Amino acid sequence: MNQELKRPDKIRVKEEDLDDKGTGKYTGLEYWYKGEPFTGFVVFSYHDNGFIASEQEYVDGQTMGWAVDYHDNGKIEYESLEYGASSVVFYEYDDQGNQTDGGFVNTKALYNSVARYTGMPQVDEYGYTDE
Repeated sequence: MNQELKRPDKIRVKEEDLDDKGTGKYTGLEYWYKGEPFTGFVVFSYHDNGFIASEQEYVDGQTMGWAVDYHDNGKIEYESLEYGASSVVFYEYDDQGNQTDGGFVNTKALYNSVARYTGMPQVDEYGYTDE
């Protein structure tokens, strides 16, 4: 069985392989990788079976994008789109991948700001993308 990764095309690096530059512009730690501000997912922990347990997306070293926790079977358990310390939207899932909770907790304008930074599709006033 393979792990179901959020945005699987993005680079993933273990936290211990990054340089911690202190508090970032938006809050949280600023991470650099190979002498440059890091863009991709920072992996914070793994399940015993080797699947990722927790990760956070960063853009230019800053907390920006998806924070994701995974069930030990590799399916997404919880995901929250973050703009620094602000949550924009979140979703919770059972271990079979069925959504159990979630929705916007901030404005769609803020979602679209994060989308521009991270290369995701923007949403319309109803929360739909053109994908």
